[in-house]
Amino acid sequence: MVRSTFKALLAGLILTGVASLVCLPSAIAAKPVRVILDHDGGFEDYYSVLVLALASQGEAPPVKLIGVTTAPNGESYCNGSNGYPDRKQALLGSFSAEEGTIDGITQKILSIAQYDRAKIYTGCDERTAVISVPNEADEFGKPVPGTGKTPVKVQLPVGGKAALGPCLFHKEFVFSERDIVCWNEFNRPFRDETLKYVLPNAQKALTTFNLPELNLIRSRKKASDFIAESICKAYTDQNPLTILSVGPVTNLARAYTKIERKPKEYGCPRKIKLSDLSKVISTRFMGGAWDTNKADNFDANGNYRLNEPFPTWTAGNIYFQAGEHIFGMHHLPFPGTNFQDIQTGEHKKAFNSLNNAEFNFWIDAIALAKVLNSKIPVTIVPLNATDSARLQGFGDRLRNNPSQCATAPAQFIQNLQFANSPAPGVFVFDTLFLWDTLAATSLWNNFVNFEDFRDLEVTTLTNGDPNTVTGQLSAKELFRRDIGSLFRLGRVNNPVKVGLTTNPSPGDPDFKTTIQNTVFNLVCTAK
Repeated sequence: MVRSTFKALLAGLILTGVASLVCLPSAIAAKPVRVILDHDGGFEDYYSVLVLALASQGEAPPVKLIGVTTAPNGESYCNGSNGYPDRKQALLGSFSAEEGTIDGITQKILSIAQYDRAKIYTGCDERTAVISVPNEADEFGKPVPGTGKTPVKVQLPVGGKAALGPCLFHKEFVFSERDIVCWNEFNRPFRDETLKYVLPNAQKALTTFNLPELNLIRSRKKASDFIAESICKAYTDQNPLTILSVGPVTNLARAYTKIERKPKEYGCPRKIKLSDLSKVISTRFMGGAWDTNKADNFDANGNYRLNEPFPTWTAGNIYFQAGEHIFGMHHLPFPGTNFQDIQTGEHKKAFNSLNNAEFNFWIDAIALAKVLNSKIPVTIVPLNATDSARLQGFGDRLRNNPSQCATAPAQFIQNLQFANSPAPGVFVFDTLFLWDTLAATSLWNNFVNFEDFRDLEVTTLTNGDPNTVTGQLSAKELFRRDIGSLFRLGRVNNPVKVGLTTNPSPGDPDFKTTIQNTVFNLVCTAK
C-alpha cells in the first residue's frame, strides 16, 4: 500500500514535472515586439503614435515602443524650412514655431498617452539646401524673366535637389493661398492640416485632462543616428528590433548608409554587411500600392506601361484621372472631373503627376530602393490593405460612449475626427483611413495577409526599367511621372513580403469594425 502510494506519488511528480516542462513556453508571456516608429506627421500618423504608446503600457504589453523618429519630408514641418514658420504664423496663433513642428506635435501626442519610454529624434536638418524659387513661373515652371527669385531653405530627400524640384510659388486650389511647394512634397493645403487641426486638439486634450507635456525631444542626436545605433545594439545583444516606417523611408535609408560607411561608430562590428543584420532586424512599411491586374502594368510584349500618357488604373494615390481621385499632389485639372472647378491649373505642365504610385514611396523613391535592396527583411502594408481600415463612424462611436471614452486619447481622436469640416455635416477625416495604424497594430495582430514579393522593384530617378524613367515622353509634356511605382520583372531577389488583404474578425464583413475595435479598446481604457 505504501509502495503503491509512493509509486503513485512519484509518478504524479514526474508527470507534473514533465507537464511543467511541456507547458513552460505557454506559461511565459511572449516577448513584446520592440519597435522604433518613423513617421512623417500626417493627421493619422499621430493616431499610430498614440496607439503604439498606449499598447506599450501595462503588465504584459504586446509591443514596446523604444523610440520615435520624425521624417524631414512629409506632412508636417521642420522649423525654419520650406517656408515654415514665416508663412504659417496665422495658423500657429499662440503656439510657438517649435510646437508646430513635427517634433513638437509628436511630443504632445506621446504626452497625451503619458508615455515617456520613447524619446523623439528628428530627421530635420540632416541634409538641406537653399534654393532660389522664382517669384513668377510659366506653365512649365520656368522663371518669368524680370520677376526675381526668393531664397528658401528646403529639406532634401536621399536623392537630393534633383529629386525634390522644381520648387515654385504655386496656388493649388482656388480656395488656398499661393505658397512655396516642391515636386516631392505634400501640397500645402493638406500639409497645413497638422497646424490647423492636430496641434490645437492635442493641446486641448492635455489642458482638459490636466496632463503635463513631457520633455521627450532629443535634438542633439539625429533620427538616422538613433536608428543606426539601435540597429547595431540590437545586433550585438541579439535582441530583435523592428523599424516601422509609416512615411518616407528617408531616415532608415540614411541609417543603413551610415552603418555601411562607419559601422564601428554606431556599435556594429567593423566588417559587418547589412545582410548580416537580418537575423535580428526587420522592417515594416505603410506605403506603396500594387495593381493586381498585370495587364495594367505590362503590355503584351512585357514592357512596363507607366509612360503611357493617360493610364487608367487606380491602385495608387499619386495621380489624377478622369474620375474621383485627388490626393494632395499637383494634378492637372482635367475637364469633366469633380475637381475641375477647385484646382487652378497653374504650372500645370510642371506638376503633371499621372501614375499609380503611393505618397510615402513616391516622395523618396531612391530611399525606398536602398532599403528594398538591403537584404534586411521588409514587410509592406500597401493601400490595397489599408483601404479596408476605414475611419468612417469612429468619431461617432467615441462620442456615443462617454462613460468608457472619457480619456485624453479618446477625446483627442474624437475632436480631431470632427475638426476638418468644410461644410455642415461634412467631416473630411471621417472619410479617410487608419493607414498607419493598421501597419502598427499588425505588428501584434494577424490583421494582414502577407505573401512573398521577392522580386519587388520601385521606379526612381536612377533605377527600374530604363524605358520608364521620364524616357519616352518630352520633359515639356510630362515631368518625372512614374517615380515611386512598384513593379516586378524578376531581376532582384529581396526578402520582401506585401500584404494585399486583411483578416476581419468573425462577423465583420469588411474589416472596419475589427481595426476600430482595437483602437477603441486602447484609447477608451487608457488611464
